[in-house]
Amino acid sequence: MASVGLLPGVVFLVGAVCGLHLPAVAALTWLCGAFVVSGWIAWWAEKDRIVTLAMAGGFFCAGICLAADARHQALHTPLRALLDREIGGFSIESLGPAARHEPMLVRARLIEDASLAGSLATLSAHVLAVQVRGTWLDTHDAVGLSIGGGHASDHLDEWLAGRIIEAPVTFRRPSRYLNDGVPDFERDLAMGGTTLFASAKSALLVRVVEQGSRLEEAAARVRQHVRRAVNRWVGRHENVAAAIVTAVLIGDRSGLPDDIRLRLQAAGTYHVIAISGGNIAILAALILGTLYVFGLSGRFAAFVTMALLVAYAEVVTSGPSVWRATLMAVAYLGARVMDHRSPPWHALAIASLLIVAISPLSVRDVGFVLTFGATAALLEGARRLGGWTIRHRGLGWLVASLAASVAAEVALFPVSAWMFSRVTSAGLVLNLVAVPLMGLVQVAGLVVVCLDSVDMVAAPAGWVAYSAAQGLIDTARLVELWPWLSARVPPPSLWLMAIYYAGASVALMTRGVTRGCGLLAVVVSVVAITAGRPVALSSEQGEASLLRLTAFDVGQGDATLLQFPDRSTMLVDTGGAPFGGGGFDIGSRVLSPALWDQGHRRLDRLVLTHGDPDHIGGARSVIEDFSPDVLWQGIPVAGHAPLESVLARARGLGVPVIQRWSGGQVRIGNAFVRVLHPPPPDWERRRVRNDDSLVLEVTLGDVAILLLGDVGAVVERSLVSQLTPARHRILKVGHHGSRTSTSRELLDGWRPDIALISCGRGNSFGHPAPEVLERLASIGATVYRTDLHGQISLETDGARVQVETYVGEGR
Repeated sequence: MASVGLLPGVVFLVGAVCGLHLPAVAALTWLCGAFVVSGWIAWWAEKDRIVTLAMAGGFFCAGICLAADARHQALHTPLRALLDREIGGFSIESLGPAARHEPMLVRARLIEDASLAGSLATLSAHVLAVQVRGTWLDTHDAVGLSIGGGHASDHLDEWLAGRIIEAPVTFRRPSRYLNDGVPDFERDLAMGGTTLFASAKSALLVRVVEQGSRLEEAAARVRQHVRRAVNRWVGRHENVAAAIVTAVLIGDRSGLPDDIRLRLQAAGTYHVIAISGGNIAILAALILGTLYVFGLSGRFAAFVTMALLVAYAEVVTSGPSVWRATLMAVAYLGARVMDHRSPPWHALAIASLLIVAISPLSVRDVGFVLTFGATAALLEGARRLGGWTIRHRGLGWLVASLAASVAAEVALFPVSAWMFSRVTSAGLVLNLVAVPLMGLVQVAGLVVVCLDSVDMVAAPAGWVAYSAAQGLIDTARLVELWPWLSARVPPPSLWLMAIYYAGASVALMTRGVTRGCGLLAVVVSVVAITAGRPVALSSEQGEASLLRLTAFDVGQGDATLLQFPDRSTMLVDTGGAPFGGGGFDIGSRVLSPALWDQGHRRLDRLVLTHGDPDHIGGARSVIEDFSPDVLWQGIPVAGHAPLESVLARARGLGVPVIQRWSGGQVRIGNAFVRVLHPPPPDWERRRVRNDDSLVLEVTLGDVAILLLGDVGAVVERSLVSQLTPARHRILKVGHHGSRTSTSRELLDGWRPDIALISCGRGNSFGHPAPEVLERLASIGATVYRTDLHGQISLETDGARVQVETYVGEGR
């Protein structure tokens, strides 16, 4: 297993991981040089052990230095500095929104071919220069660019990777959700290579000013041919199947619907449609086999295969996984060209070292971790089972395939839980079917592309590719039939992951009682990861006598958690985008991690005040992740598809749905929850109305909390006489601080001490309205806003109130 490339590769990767969390220190560079010098001296003196230690120390320090510098460069880019200087608010350290600005003319080189997302064209581009006051200023940063207007689809064939465009665009920072336990998405995107987002109003404003190089243009023509051929011969059967074939052949997953993507992820088979080692291995085998048929083998065949693999990596939408797999194949085949039988571990280590040396931030890329983790597991599994499979040829393939699947799942179990908040056992079985189906999709797809003009060959090949792609989709339905095969879990702590891998290492490398202890550590950590953090052990639960309210930062939406003195929970609304869509699941990406961070695994009650998308957008994921005991809703809206979908999912999981009307009251521990609005409807609603929102009042001792949903001034005025005149009054401001809510009558009649406003940073609605803030200031209310303060946490024992915010303000 050991090889000369393994030690440098491993310590370099470990150093790079450490560098992600350490500042760039010049002294480490000198230390790295010292290790090199001492290693050379030890080599000259023939002190092999010292040479090994010096080499390990040098590569470790080099990994730290490269990753720390790359992290700094990714977070502090020239484009950010330019926009922060000229406009303001674009620094990564700034928690507030970036200032709005007029469109700026930019020149950018496209990284990928344009794709269509609804009515928008989406592109990835390197901004080369920005025009400021008539002067072009050079920069070099990657952005995500969206182009609106009704003509975007007419120009997709013009916006190809490698070409340079000019367009007037407005820049914006990626959304951040400042909640405990929620990742910083802006930093994650920056570390992944996307600095900012930009948008152009119309495709008519975008012009191509320079073609790509000959190689880039040739690669673009190949990709266009692949899309046309697949759509012609596979798309005639089913568009989703065509999208899967296109993804397998050239890595373009833009046509894959979100529900199919989520289904494959839950089943643990999504990896098969991402170009990686398996695809490269199949392609290399096809090339070598074809050359062998024509009498070509040995070094020449290996050299030709290397060249074609590199050309393929250049043609496809080449994510990191493509180049990882290609580098591994080239390292292995290159060794054969030089007549050196390179051990697979050697090729793996060299490929990982080269990739991280070129792109140090690859160590935090999901694909990098999954690819090398799975490959390492497969190599070790093959080493241990090699002799057995040779002796039992009849069962060899089945046992080897199952062992490979088990090895990959075992190696990546904590990583999958940490990166995707999901554990699944379905992949153990499904991969035995999914991997061969992927191979069939790839081979049949290549036949379709290469013999597109030969109808009698392309037509049956297209049907085979369609059938195999449909098989991939259908096999993933196993999780829908047996949901217990896949579960969402809180990301495990690093120490728990360390226990898992330490136990696995001990079990693999020792025998007897020591091996048993290692296996016990693995089992205990698996149970802990699957069960998640118990509520009783959470440091966020507070004292049992307290009422706790948390207003989560969900952007321009609403989500408020109430935890009562008896520790039961009630989540009021689940956030979402104001107009729906967008492809970002606020429930699974923001609310679930925030709730997990507080130690919650279940909810007692879920309340949907009304059916607007910014209030129910995350409901489906919350229902699936936290299995509420009951769901409250107000006035039903017949034919409102988003709300009906949520309610159908709740009923499908056995969650009872209850209508709540004004006059209802529930006692929860020492607290009381009163429903103040709406009254029972006297006519059937055909659309969602803000004034139909559920309005709740929660009281504990001398404290009253009023949750208004999105009701307007007319409803507010009707509620004033019903409100509890508690000593301490807390208002959850209605409709995100819109000027049509938080009326003077409500404020003068109830006079809240504290006002909580949930709204998005730099939102286009202007929430909260200046007149609302003025009205609140006039009565002396203390205002907390999620766009300024992030998550707002409030605790009360019924006599006093304590407020803390994510950014550290508290009283």
